[in-house]
Amino acid sequence: NVLGIGEIGLNKNSRNEVKVLEMHVNLAASHDQLILVHTPHLEDKHKGTRLILDVIKNDSRIKPERVMIDHVEEHTIGMVLDAGHWGGMTLYPESKCSPARAIDMIERFGSDRLWWDAACDWGPSVPLAVPRTAVEMRRRGHEEALIEKVIFENPKAFLSQSERFLL
Repeated sequence: NVLGIGEIGLNKNSRNEVKVLEMHVNLAASHDQLILVHTPHLEDKHKGTRLILDVIKNDSRIKPERVMIDHVEEHTIGMVLDAGHWGGMTLYPESKCSPARAIDMIERFGSDRLWWDAACDWGPSVPLAVPRTAVEMRRRGHEEALIEKVIFENPKAFLSQSERFLL
């Protein structure tokens, strides 16, 4: 069963990538699917995130709350949340987002429509980054309810927008 379309998005912010992203967004809208979007890794993340938000906004069929923009960082998280989307913080030891930075962003922006994720797809990575970040949150004195929200309740709420998501 398909829960959504993704991970779609941009890497080099080229015209061709934007055109393909538009086609992917159209596909998701045509089938009323959730959307998971990749923001650029190491290139111009701010510009790429802005382009992604524009593509999504330009399709009136897309409901902002049914879009999760992954790999947000300090300079992109605000624009993602302001647009009504969900934001994912991808935890990596050397690139993307460290546990300390992810917790700082939760402390600054709150926990609504945000969650953490981790991957082992390229470069050094830590498969246990999410639970280790939860331990760091406890060390900083955060309540269990907040930790549970970021690591479980928020992803569950987003995915539950698909009638095919069963838990």
